[in-house]
Amino acid sequence: MKKSKLWTSVIESMIVMLIITIWVVWAYNIYVNSMRVSESTSYKVEAISMAREWIEALTNIRDTNWMIYRANTTNCWNTYNYKWSCITADWTFWSEWTNIPSWSYILYNLDNRWILSWATTWTYSSSWYRNDFRVKKDSLWFYTQDYLTWTNFFPTFTREIKISYPPDAYPLGAWTPPQKMNVESIVRWSDAWRRSWNYEVKLDTLLTNWIKD
Repeated sequence: MKKSKLWTSVIESMIVMLIITIWVVWAYNIYVNSMRVSESTSYKVEAISMAREWIEALTNIRDTNWMIYRANTTNCWNTYNYKWSCITADWTFWSEWTNIPSWSYILYNLDNRWILSWATTWTYSSSWYRNDFRVKKDSLWFYTQDYLTWTNFFPTFTREIKISYPPDAYPLGAWTPPQKMNVESIVRWSDAWRRSWNYEVKLDTLLTNWIKD
């Protein structure tokens, strides 16, 4: 009888320990999953903010060109890095075209102006891509991207701007300056929980030259 009670107590203890273990494992999984969701959400919010910043930067470039080259906005509204030669450019000669070429770029701020810099297009899995398009926060907590002045580091985020022109961007003919420009801002990252998974946020807009000469 005593042995039977002893075994009953042992079995009850084991059941209690099993229940406690299951509860601890369940609680830990809930905690880990909540941390994953929290971090992923935080990264996505930050990525959207970074992508939006560059859409605004390209809009700022257009608006600055409007102010600088008010006498010839048709030619100069999207001139590449504020080229003054856009005013007298002859669009019948390819060598004189001054608009921002269709390509991938990084943007950085120089003397309070946004400057575009050509970047080689690699696949995201390439370390070269992560080096060329890497993003960091400066001392004022603004997102910056001038890889020429950085020491190497593995970035959490990369940011790429793509410029292209829709078929109807040339209302005056093929050998005339475009009056529309597609802007795509792409932010990519890998979170700490799933390094092999790449996440991406894309924002795009169509900038137009709605100010006429």
